[in-house]
Amino acid sequence: MGKRLLIWLGFLMVGLGVAGIFLPLLPTTPFLLLAAYFFGRGSSRWHAWLLRHRHLGPYIHSFRSRRGLTTPQKIRIGCSFTVLIAISFYFAPYPGLRVFLVVLWAFWMFFLLRVRRNEDAPVVAEAVEEESS
Repeated sequence: MGKRLLIWLGFLMVGLGVAGIFLPLLPTTPFLLLAAYFFGRGSSRWHAWLLRHRHLGPYIHSFRSRRGLTTPQKIRIGCSFTVLIAISFYFAPYPGLRVFLVVLWAFWMFFLLRVRRNEDAPVVAEAVEEESS
């Protein structure tokens, strides 16, 4: 694949990853990992930008080092998912759909609580230097 196509795909994945921060059913980390892959193949400049990004880089570094999610990430994910489910619950026309939404909410909250908590603030610059060695 051409480098321009890889860079374009990287930005597409970054866009989907950013959307996933705000839309609970859309995953963030897998899209950012794909973006890192595409940028790594297409442009070292954009790859370094993504890994050093203040908000997006920690998702990649936490995944690569298997450290889990920080407390603010867990709170943001839990709150946005709860708001989305509450709005859906309010507008759900069928009782069965409401039951499904409650079960879905409970499942994802249980899963979110089980994810390892990472209280260490990721040091992005050091992680980028380690990867380039």
